[in-house]
Amino acid sequence: MNTESDTSNGVQFEGKETYVKDVFTEIASYYDEMNEIMTMGMVQGWHKFLLDKAGDFTGKKCLDIGTGTGELAFLDAERAGPDGEVIGVDITPKMLEFAEIKMKALDLPKDVVFEEGDALNLKYEDNSFDIVSSGYMLRNVTDVQQAIDEMYRVLKVGGKFVVADLGQPDNRVVHYFYKWYMKHRVTKMGRKYDKGKVIDGKVPAYDWLTSSVVGFPHGKEMTAKFMAAGFKDAKFCTKTFGAVYFYYGTKE
Repeated sequence: MNTESDTSNGVQFEGKETYVKDVFTEIASYYDEMNEIMTMGMVQGWHKFLLDKAGDFTGKKCLDIGTGTGELAFLDAERAGPDGEVIGVDITPKMLEFAEIKMKALDLPKDVVFEEGDALNLKYEDNSFDIVSSGYMLRNVTDVQQAIDEMYRVLKVGGKFVVADLGQPDNRVVHYFYKWYMKHRVTKMGRKYDKGKVIDGKVPAYDWLTSSVVGFPHGKEMTAKFMAAGFKDAKFCTKTFGAVYFYYGTKE
């Protein structure tokens, strides 16, 4: 897989959109289980921490972009309550199928509406949502700034965005152990699931999911992208020594 990486747009290559869609189609059945393993059980805590940054969800209209199997969307729905509305959008139909299956086992105050859609070209009108959430999606798009611009467009004035994604720890010592963990531990665990299956003539699923972090903008650089979209108060914070970044702010 011929790739190029820059600090503004992460890893890009010809056919990325199709490849990413095929990767998530392949791993949909074990995506949640592998997330728990990769994050050492911390992912649910990360989600709750992220959504706390948006404040009160009660009665709000929410959009979860890159919703995958619906984990963030379900939390949005719990917080929004019966008077709220949550839409989860994803480019991969297979992930949405598993989200629908999972939802049947939940006692949500109101069901999430899952829809297929592209984060770079959302079908929703300007100023439609009170809250936009997104988890670990931006590394997988072909244009990070355009995805953020779309978040800004569909939010109402006064609306909140909350976004989580992976990054690389800036501390040298922590970065060394992080690289070792991603290269050896995560890839090895992933191999038990993806079986080393080459996708679209490129690399196996969990080779991509670990390598996609390399060169991906994070921290101040990513916050600048939210500012460029129009979020004048965009902020970020981290957890797990900088392995995961949280971005949040308001459309003024």
